Amino acid sequence: MKIAIVQPTTVESALRNTEKALESGSQVVLLPEKWVKTLDDLPLAEFQRLAVKYTAFIIPGAVEDEVSVISPIITPRGQIAGIAKKIHLFGNEKGKLLPGTTLYYFTVNGVRIGIVICYDLDFPEVPRALFSKGVEVLLVPSKIRREGMDKWREYVRMRALENRIAVVNANAVELPNFVGGSVAVVPYRRGEIVDVKAVAEMGEEDGFVTVDIDPMSYFHLRLDRLKELVQFSVEELSTG
Repeated sequence: MKIAIVQPTTVESALRNTEKALESGSQVVLLPEKWVKTLDDLPLAEFQRLAVKYTAFIIPGAVEDEVSVISPIITPRGQIAGIAKKIHLFGNEKGKLLPGTTLYYFTVNGVRIGIVICYDLDFPEVPRALFSKGVEVLLVPSKIRREGMDKWREYVRMRALENRIAVVNANAVELPNFVGGSVAVVPYRRGEIVDVKAVAEMGEEDGFVTVDIDPMSYFHLRLDRLKELVQFSVEELSTG
């Protein structure tokens, strides 16, 4: 499955690079969180047109709509199949926006793909809930500051490792504070252990990268982890 990460600095470059990625055969395109300021700035109709023209899914990032932080899921028919919402609000989002309450996934050629918005990735139960539904690829639009990038990369790697799934992250570039650094990672077996590796990385550039992700390459890793999930309880001991 060919997935493209678009890392834009303007609306024009977002549309241009999205179309280039689609021309190269991408089946799914992901953009960052808050690469535009408001929903009114998001060229939704143009993305819908491109989705139809190239028969592809487009997730045009995540943006505030004055109610929540939302991420539309555009189908190859140009329809908005659903709108993912950020569940864990961050910073000044709290108090002025409402959190989402539902996670969403969709299927492309038999592959289940889930959406997790930025800060939601910090909470392991969020990707785990999607993993438990058979999701094989996580798409993560984000806007992470320069000083948080090292820790953010750890979150990306750990969510891929603990769930044995691919994580594709589109991170906003808005220099000097937001530096892009989008990445895609997949799990793999390295000798007797399971590790993760980056299969695509970007720097601070305005552009796109296309990655070919084969969920069958980690199918058995994901299946083994799924079988290992068990129910358990937590109880307080009486020490008095």
